Amino acid sequence: MQETLHCRFARDADISAVARLVRHSFPSAARTQESVEELLRSPRYGGGADTLLVGEHDGRLAGALQLHPLRQWVGGARLPMAGVGSVAISPAHRRRGLAEQLVAAGLRAARERGDLVSALYPFRFAFYHRLGYGNAGVAEQWQIPTRSLRDSPERIRVQLLEADAERDDALALYNDWVRSQNGQLERTPAMWDELVRHPARALAGYRNERGTLEGYALVDYRTDLPRRGRFLEVDEIVWTSLPSRRALYAWLSSLADQWEQVLIRALPSHRMQDWVSEPRLPLDAAPSWQLWSPAATLMMGPMFRLVDAAGAWQRRSIAGMAGMSIALEVDDVHLPENAGRWVLSLEGGRATLARKGAATATVRLGIATLSRLYIGALPPTSAAVAGLLDCDRPELLPALDAALALEEPWLFDRF
Repeated sequence: MQETLHCRFARDADISAVARLVRHSFPSAARTQESVEELLRSPRYGGGADTLLVGEHDGRLAGALQLHPLRQWVGGARLPMAGVGSVAISPAHRRRGLAEQLVAAGLRAARERGDLVSALYPFRFAFYHRLGYGNAGVAEQWQIPTRSLRDSPERIRVQLLEADAERDDALALYNDWVRSQNGQLERTPAMWDELVRHPARALAGYRNERGTLEGYALVDYRTDLPRRGRFLEVDEIVWTSLPSRRALYAWLSSLADQWEQVLIRALPSHRMQDWVSEPRLPLDAAPSWQLWSPAATLMMGPMFRLVDAAGAWQRRSIAGMAGMSIALEVDDVHLPENAGRWVLSLEGGRATLARKGAATATVRLGIATLSRLYIGALPPTSAAVAGLLDCDRPELLPALDAALALEEPWLFDRF
């Protein structure tokens, strides 16, 4: 007989017990009881006790998670998103199916709140795949000699952004830039302050000849590492013009006297290998392949899920094409409102998902695969080759690839 977890949103009296559970699940010397309680009451990514879902079993606290109320940009649409974080299960209640019940209850609560999508960073990919989440982010992590980034005379226009007004300019730039990105979050001033005011971080920006901010780099001075292992970590870098990209890389290169190594992340489409003179990883950082040298490390990012499939597809843009209608047979155990037969109609640059209608082909797939198709993390043809969907007319899949194509998804924020 399956055990049942009773889930509800937290009351202020629950915060202390949940904080102890979170500290045990994510141990760190920096996490005091007081700091975790404050984080639960007022998290960086929004919410508080009213977004903290707790699960009880036989009257005891068994688990908890946060449902951060966020806004995510996907394919030009600003979507209400449930950011799932701080998922914790007490040791006594693990391996009993209760964690799955807790996350499923969170999905139900997110849908009732009006969220269309959800994202999280998994402790184990397979666990969250069973709950309908799909992989939705791949990035390259480069650890390279700082001097290998090319210098540029445009570096003279880069300066530290330390005044409040300058940091506000960078936030405005970011929130404008994310509209053209796929998967990034809209940020509030509170979220931004938490990021840029850390004492071990610096924010540098590039201004054009008119004084307009066109890019920034947020860097971490990793003095917490042993001296021989220290590097300059680029937590995020944003550019809106080629001069700003060249200038910011050159500014990083100018720090080579203090930092021999720089750690920087990029999408595969950024072609970082074309911007550095020495792309190899440090010696012995990874095995070589005979005469091939290890370079970037492949990083797997967040997982993404459709919470309200019909509502999300209503906002999804598509590439211009002639009209096309595909029947979808969707499996979604945890949110059955998404399951069953749908007709996905693509026409005039927009998509609709309805229960009725004629279709030229039928595709059978799970909600995790449909979620990856939605955010552009997986082309339909690749999904079919990998056995993640079945189509009765596979010759139509290349046209569906073109219609659903988006830029690679990526996400700076970790929640």
